[in-house]
Amino acid sequence: MLMQFGEVKLHPKGAFHVGERGIGYEGATEFVPADTLFAALCAGWVLLYGEDALVSDLLPNDKPDWTPPFLISSAFPFVASVHFYPKPMLPSPQNRIRWKEVKWVSEGVLRAWLKGESLASKELQTLHEKTIVLLADEWEQICKDFGLHSLEGIKFWAVQRVPRVVLDTVTHASSLFHFGRLIFHESCGLFFLVRFMRDDIAEKFSAVLRLMGDEGIGGDRTTGSGNFRPQFSSAVPDFCEPKGSQWFVNLSPLFPKPKETSSLFADGCNYRLTIRSGWVGGVLPSSVRRKTVRMVCEGSVLCGSAEKVWGKMVDVTPNGAHHRVYRWGYAFPVACEVRPS
Repeated sequence: MLMQFGEVKLHPKGAFHVGERGIGYEGATEFVPADTLFAALCAGWVLLYGEDALVSDLLPNDKPDWTPPFLISSAFPFVASVHFYPKPMLPSPQNRIRWKEVKWVSEGVLRAWLKGESLASKELQTLHEKTIVLLADEWEQICKDFGLHSLEGIKFWAVQRVPRVVLDTVTHASSLFHFGRLIFHESCGLFFLVRFMRDDIAEKFSAVLRLMGDEGIGGDRTTGSGNFRPQFSSAVPDFCEPKGSQWFVNLSPLFPKPKETSSLFADGCNYRLTIRSGWVGGVLPSSVRRKTVRMVCEGSVLCGSAEKVWGKMVDVTPNGAHHRVYRWGYAFPVACEVRPS
């Protein structure tokens, strides 16, 4: 079986909005989860190739031994030539860094962590009020890319809180709420990794992503949010190669099959759950919400081999829907040589 790897950079044309529900405030995440990416891919697939192609190419359609055509990671931030990943749930190194406050680590830090190399002996730098950790040479590379002497106090992405007004359809009374938008510095954006399991799908995948760049991804697309310019590359980190391992770090929301839970959550794993919900999307807007599911977060460390395909497509079809609704629940596993706990 041909297994191709690729990286896709999403260069923003404006803000992104991938919502988090709150009271009086609809927030935004700093990344785009893989299930949101897949939902956007499905909408684009229908526009470009039609519903029959969507079902045959991307959906299980009740096939018992169905294998996904690709595996995708969530889309994480990049700053010029440096990529960032969610902090893995591995034992924290003993050094000056306050690891509990860290959200993101650079590719160099992640590579060393996965291999069990001592981070305490490496020269590390921080960004974004010490919520990002990177190697000193990566810090210097960003300085070079932007023509700066220091990165102190600079934010390369941020969630901007903006006011919005909603009008009652009957009384026309106005209500104020706030809305989160993810904005990026120039030469920054999001990237995700893809591993193709079928050699006939890569060309269609690239075409749909170009369409998605114009259609947008996430919420608030009618005001221009979510548009981007895709950039494709075959250069991916060496740790993405699937190989036998006792543990792996997961880079996408995971919904395991019942028969997988006993092995994935064996002694030594370290994980966190997230609740995923949202509106039924598609070519046309909808007022129906998908069923809510709990999934394993990005950065979780699970027991199993990174060579295997873990997870499943989750049927989240709500009452009143006119078609089947699925949520992407496959892991993007990265082999880990360090025991989680």
